[in-house]
Amino acid sequence: MSTAIVPRPTTGPPNQPPDQPPAPPPEDRPSTPRRTPVPSVYFRAVDGLRGVAVLSVLMYHTGLYENGLFGVDLFMVLSGYLITLTLLREESRGGRIRLGEFYRRRAKRLLVPLLVTLGATGIAVARLGRPEEADRVLQQGLASLLQVANWEQVARGESYWDAMGVPGPLAHMWSLSLTEQFYLVWPPLLALVCVVVARRRRATVAWLASLLAVAMTAVTVLQYDGTNADLLYLGTHSHGVGLMVGACAALVTASLPVRRVDGHPRRRLSRPVATFVSLGLLAAIVLVSVGTDTYAAPWLYERGGLTVVAVLAAALILSLTREDTPVARVLMTTPLVEVGKASYSLYLVHVPVFWVLQRTLENPSPAVIALVGVPLSTVLALFLHHIVGEPVRLRRWNRAGGTSFALLAAAVCAALVVSPTLVRQESGSGGTRVLVLGDSLGHDFATALTTFAPDEFAVTDGAFNGCGVFSPETSRTTAVEQGPAPGCLPWEDRWRSAVRESAPDVVLVNLAWDGAEQRVGGRWLRPCSAGYAARYRDQLDTALEILTADGVPRRVLLATSREFTPIATPEDAACHTELLRAFAAEHRSVVGMLELDRFVCTDTACRQETPDGAPAYLDTVHFTRAGMRWIAPWLVTSIQDVTGPPSRTEPGSRTP
Repeated sequence: MSTAIVPRPTTGPPNQPPDQPPAPPPEDRPSTPRRTPVPSVYFRAVDGLRGVAVLSVLMYHTGLYENGLFGVDLFMVLSGYLITLTLLREESRGGRIRLGEFYRRRAKRLLVPLLVTLGATGIAVARLGRPEEADRVLQQGLASLLQVANWEQVARGESYWDAMGVPGPLAHMWSLSLTEQFYLVWPPLLALVCVVVARRRRATVAWLASLLAVAMTAVTVLQYDGTNADLLYLGTHSHGVGLMVGACAALVTASLPVRRVDGHPRRRLSRPVATFVSLGLLAAIVLVSVGTDTYAAPWLYERGGLTVVAVLAAALILSLTREDTPVARVLMTTPLVEVGKASYSLYLVHVPVFWVLQRTLENPSPAVIALVGVPLSTVLALFLHHIVGEPVRLRRWNRAGGTSFALLAAAVCAALVVSPTLVRQESGSGGTRVLVLGDSLGHDFATALTTFAPDEFAVTDGAFNGCGVFSPETSRTTAVEQGPAPGCLPWEDRWRSAVRESAPDVVLVNLAWDGAEQRVGGRWLRPCSAGYAARYRDQLDTALEILTADGVPRRVLLATSREFTPIATPEDAACHTELLRAFAAEHRSVVGMLELDRFVCTDTACRQETPDGAPAYLDTVHFTRAGMRWIAPWLVTSIQDVTGPPSRTEPGSRTP
């Protein structure tokens, strides 16, 4: 009896031929590559770290301490981490990254607070600022709207943070523009990888992010020449390394499994090890920060220090994804988390708030700015984040919403453009017209007269930060070396215009910046040298010709250089003052001296407090409001002593 052979049943679909191999499961098909889901876990400690980062930036900007500048770097690493992790989660859920939706969310979150801050800043500068500051706010505001503030600052040759003087109210926008440039470039690259690469997408993205971070590090090391720290600190091509390192950390988070214990996310790393690692990383960041007192430190560039700081920050972030460690529990406290959620708004508003306080407080010392400015900035930021920003983020941007946003943007642009014209060129109601020229201390002279003697004179402020009459290639003070401030040269044209427009009776001139070492023709000249004296005499002759060219009788008062400031050494300041006195003696019928050094200094130091005990200086150079109140009566008396009709001297002539 024969046995029939029954075909073995197949596992394929009914219409599949029996001789074909079984069809692979859907998840194994080549057309649909396997993807490990990215866990949608909220790491509360990471938001707390954002709060710590932004608060450290605020404290650094108060001037309370010079060390601690890596809060911005930590903030950048966090931005790269969070944005990349968000995009990876979206790709994991839906198989693609919807760039349109991503940019719509970014615009709703970022642009409205930015517009509100810029508009309010323009109004504040129109009320409290000088024409020079209003012009600068216009330039920086428009650059911020276009997200190129860092490159605009590089193009102007400006430092990250001016070593002397109060920073402008938009001086911090460079880092936001750098981050926004990352938002514009990185998501499309990541989306392109997800479309082109069928398998091992995350590995490809990891290689791309790592290569970009290495390339930025190499560019920084190779480009650094000892003089271009500002370019490398502000540049996207170099300082953007923190954002790319943060992206690498996000890829690590996306690739490692997460399990929850007692409601908290935990990695495979044991709790004791995670605690030791997080404490060690936090201590390392603090030690590096304390040991670095300037962003121009060579090790940050020639040794890849910016990358080292970014890697430490990224490792700390990864350690916080296990939230049962002591460090994580501290960072998970509600105040830090809430500040972290509003960190963008807080970063936006804090410098304008500090600037306003500098302009209005009698004692705007770093401690006072910290005690008043940080809480005030926090309250305003929370208002901006929850009351202004939250409704915008939750609403759909229909036609009405888009129209409202366009109107707000137009209003802000109008405020920025109009603010320079609202700053009055002339202040005060007195009959004697006073023109103030010279460097930034001249602003203090003008403010002291208009604030504390408004009925005595009509004052025009024509001073310009970091600008005298020497016209050097570079100046070297005891604190900083820098070229002429953008817009300084040619100073002759600005002086002619100021004299023509103000028609002054008296001109106050402060030229302390000229008392620093000056480089001309590749050679450094000090005020005590013969070469300096010969050139400076010619420059002063030119200045006097400009001030007297219209033939109108007027008096010129030259302020002496204080001998104990970061501008010049006591010896150089004394030599500079003697050159001014010699010039005034030769032109005594027109030129007099304003003995600032004798009024505010002794033979061994400049007084740091006013007679009533208030701080006299913001930074040992520029006066506080209390300091201006102190010098105002002396300025009034000095001007009134020379307001009689002066003898007329032909321009450029010398009195025997």
